[in-house]
Amino acid sequence: MSWNLLCKCLLLAAVSVISAFQFNAKAASPEFDWSGSWRLRFESLNRPIFPVAPGTRNQHNQRLSSVLFVKGQVTMDNWNFTLEMQDARAWLDNDDPTLTSSQINTFEPVNLFVRYSPQDSVLKSVTVGRVALDHGSRRLLAKAVYRNAINSFQGIMADWQSDDVQIRTFYLQPLSRLPTDRALIDNNERAFDKGFSERRIFGVYANTVDNMWRVHSYWLKEDDAPGLATRNRNIFTMGFEYTDTIMEDWLANIEMIGQQGRARQTTSASDTEDLDQRGWLIHGSLGQQILGHTVLRAEIDLVSGDNDASDDTIRNFDHLYGVRRFDYGPTDVYQALPRRNFVAVGARSVSKFTPKHNLMLSYKSFWYQKRPDGIDNFIGNQVEARLRWQATKAVRLELGGAVLFKGEGFERGAYPDDSLYGYTALKYTF
Repeated sequence: MSWNLLCKCLLLAAVSVISAFQFNAKAASPEFDWSGSWRLRFESLNRPIFPVAPGTRNQHNQRLSSVLFVKGQVTMDNWNFTLEMQDARAWLDNDDPTLTSSQINTFEPVNLFVRYSPQDSVLKSVTVGRVALDHGSRRLLAKAVYRNAINSFQGIMADWQSDDVQIRTFYLQPLSRLPTDRALIDNNERAFDKGFSERRIFGVYANTVDNMWRVHSYWLKEDDAPGLATRNRNIFTMGFEYTDTIMEDWLANIEMIGQQGRARQTTSASDTEDLDQRGWLIHGSLGQQILGHTVLRAEIDLVSGDNDASDDTIRNFDHLYGVRRFDYGPTDVYQALPRRNFVAVGARSVSKFTPKHNLMLSYKSFWYQKRPDGIDNFIGNQVEARLRWQATKAVRLELGGAVLFKGEGFERGAYPDDSLYGYTALKYTF
């Protein structure tokens, strides 16, 4: 579905809804609501965390970024029309090659939809248009919070509820953030994001009302098209997540995800060999409130990887459109480890000393799940801290950082020494 066609359909739907209420004397008066937020963040990194060849990255990198969200809604009886604009920009990036449209996406509608919510029905709502959404743990489908630009999709989804189970069915096209040209991105230029009929994700997400059980069942299908270079993925992903309190006061969580299908190694037009795709992920945590204001939990992650590109199977886990900041550390300038090919063990504490102060501390050790040939298995130890202060009802200040004490597996390339990262941020909500 093209952007122009989508806009016309949504405009026609909005006009139809308004017209229907104009001719219906019993219709409720429309309710208008608007809200938004603006975040300014400065980041600084000394030595990239990943091994890089000499001359490809600067030792020091910094970035000043901002993101503005403005959301407006009109609700009339069972109908809702929502428009949310995002304006994500960045400056002072030191010609960082990692700066992409994941950080810059100027003046873009990330939510633009019409929703119908029938009364007294197991069908709770039908939504058509552009949507930004989070599913469950957010490891497979998420809109992103820390990253400067968020994920957005266009299509249709239906939400259902029967007894204690909520179900969402959907057929969506992931949007490509535009532009993609490096110089245009660096200048904060804009272009409307685009969805392609050749790339679609569809399936079912279900959870119990108490969120004890969550189930993901997704198909991702894609093919190359003009303006769209893909790995021609045809992947089915199935995931289960279970959360419960055990031994009276220990909160346990486990998530298991498996996927299979076909894909190619690269997005190159010359790469025409379809390979088997086999990936899996296991996440577990066990935590307890150890003080009146502090929760401490142990965490473990096992994510499948691949160290042989010459065989006929891709074993790297594909995280689809999930995010990783809450598991593995800051993204954007720091980047954090991608969700593939490692084993991680660690601990995390969250302390809420007062309603206005929140401190998170995290420690993790990383190993390759399948180490590359000739490289040590140990990636390193990572320590992270983040402090939030809700200065006023509208203003939140944040200070954080991370250190990667590199193991022998990452002590190579142009910057083998430890990586040091820090950031500060201000968020204003209105």
